[in-house]
Amino acid sequence: MKELKTAANKSSALAGDVCNVLWACEKRLQQLETAVLPLYGETAKLQRVHENMEKTAKSLDHVINNYMVARELADFVTAGPNTASPDTLNSYLEALNKLAEAQTYFNKNNPQSIELENINTLYNTGISKLESSFEELLNRNTRPLSPTTLMDMIALEEDSSVESVSVTGSASSGSPALETMRVAAGWLSDAGRAPVAPLLAARAPAAKQSLQSFKDYLRARSMGASPHMRPKNPLHRTDSAKKTSKIQKVLEKRANKIMLKASQTLEQSTGLAIGPRRSINESYTEETSIEALDECEAETAGEVAAGLCRVARAEQRYLLGLVPLPRLPELLAAVMKECFNMLATDVERATNRCRRAASRCRPGAAACWTLLARLTRLQPEVERALTPATPAPYISIVKGCQQVCVRTLEEWVEGLRTDSSAPPVDGTVHQLAAAALTLLHNLADHVQLLGPALSTEPSYARAAAQVSTTHDRNAAMLAIYMRKVLAQLNLVLRSKSEQYPDALKAIFRLNNTVYLLQGLQRSGLLDVLMLAESDCETNYRHMISEYRAAYLQSWSKLLAHTVLEEALPAKLRDKDRQILKDKFASFNRELEECTRVQRGYSVPDAELRESLKRDNKEAILPPYTRFYDTYANLPFSKNPEKYIKYSPVQVAAQLDGYFDETA
Repeated sequence: MKELKTAANKSSALAGDVCNVLWACEKRLQQLETAVLPLYGETAKLQRVHENMEKTAKSLDHVINNYMVARELADFVTAGPNTASPDTLNSYLEALNKLAEAQTYFNKNNPQSIELENINTLYNTGISKLESSFEELLNRNTRPLSPTTLMDMIALEEDSSVESVSVTGSASSGSPALETMRVAAGWLSDAGRAPVAPLLAARAPAAKQSLQSFKDYLRARSMGASPHMRPKNPLHRTDSAKKTSKIQKVLEKRANKIMLKASQTLEQSTGLAIGPRRSINESYTEETSIEALDECEAETAGEVAAGLCRVARAEQRYLLGLVPLPRLPELLAAVMKECFNMLATDVERATNRCRRAASRCRPGAAACWTLLARLTRLQPEVERALTPATPAPYISIVKGCQQVCVRTLEEWVEGLRTDSSAPPVDGTVHQLAAAALTLLHNLADHVQLLGPALSTEPSYARAAAQVSTTHDRNAAMLAIYMRKVLAQLNLVLRSKSEQYPDALKAIFRLNNTVYLLQGLQRSGLLDVLMLAESDCETNYRHMISEYRAAYLQSWSKLLAHTVLEEALPAKLRDKDRQILKDKFASFNRELEECTRVQRGYSVPDAELRESLKRDNKEAILPPYTRFYDTYANLPFSKNPEKYIKYSPVQVAAQLDGYFDETA
């Protein structure tokens, strides 16, 4: 316990010593704080004074700069910007920004200062110089797209066979000049002086000139491709020094195909050869050239639409970044306005030509549907090219073309009804039948457009409702129109055939009916027609049989000379001899007359021609052979060779020469 008490006393003594030490430290710290705190306060005051002095000096420098900026930048701003590159232009824009800051300062703090007037004058001068430089740079770098460039652009997107074609425009999207213009235009737009007017003044004529040159180039190439418009001198070529690219070769093939399409189709479908006799090919020569011009006009309008799409896309890319986005739609629409007017004029010209072709029942009336198909295919591309501008002008053109196409169909039927052309003298296929078949074949290529267009017409809608079919409604609409055309064509051909004698009347009807049936079968249109008239093939074949029978009936007068009213006695009397003389002589005259006349008849279809010859032999040779075998050897004349001119074999040879101009 004693030791414990000793240790406790020692601990208490140590604790007391520690407390004394801590108390002494605290007292000294209090003394130090009392001495340092005033120093801290003085230091803070000095820091605030320093900061205020720096701010004052900076503000003073700013004020002095605002007073000095006009004199310092006068020469630089008056000299105008250097538009060689965006970097050199930025130096000029920085100077204008300094003037703008000085304007803001004086307007806020000293609007009555004379320096403000100097700054305003210099600032306006700088903007004028910048705008002038922008316009100069814009005009220097604004050139119409060349026709070959547009053709290459079209071919690259539409013809997959074209490879490695270089397409260059007036200014590529990454050119230094365009980047410089975008920098200048961005500054002007931020300053409230967006360069809309100069852009419209420069780009609208360039876009119009691009499309106009392209259209002129197309027309020149079309005239050069036409065999009716080529110069007589083959060495007279305006483009002899120009290099022909792959794209140009592609388009030359397309143009030649258009110009020769009608004549090739006609020759292949009829099987007629060109000869001295006036055939459907010869009578259709002028129509073929006119049809080629109709198709060429529509093709040109379609190419102009494709060119407009590419011009719009080029303008869209060019103008993007030169004006604020909210103002781009209005500017782009204004730049392309004249181009749309030009396209509308070309489409109207082409559709009016198709309407005239329809009123004259020319196959070229279907060219407007080809144009409508091209315009419809291009519509999504045009809408993308015009974004963010509205495609309303183009949509209006497409709708107008569709309305004219529908009217053209009805005018074609009306043209059939009022046609006053004379039938061919040889009874061959009438040009109306060939034109109708070509028209329907061309319309079948555009059934997806024709169906919706005709659905808007009440008469066709009612007729479609009566056609009980689960097939494609568009095909049903085409079938209804085909039925209308073929019914009217049949009435017209029957009316025209009344101008012929009986035999040629039957031949004419037979030629046209066989031609139409075979043409419908060959092109697959017969299956379409059956949607609206299920028994159409049966009706055609019934008419063919009826006309064949009518033709064979024309031999009744000839065959009447091979029949005697009563049998002759074994010993011929003078009266009996005269009867035989008259019969043989009449038969000879009638056969010679029929041969003379019917060799001038035309039967283009080889199978029909041979079958008619067989029918003629089956109708004439058996009765004549019986008559010949019975009476040719009787002594009814001292000069039998005068009356017995033709044996059955010779008659057969005569019949083989029918419908053959070389026989």
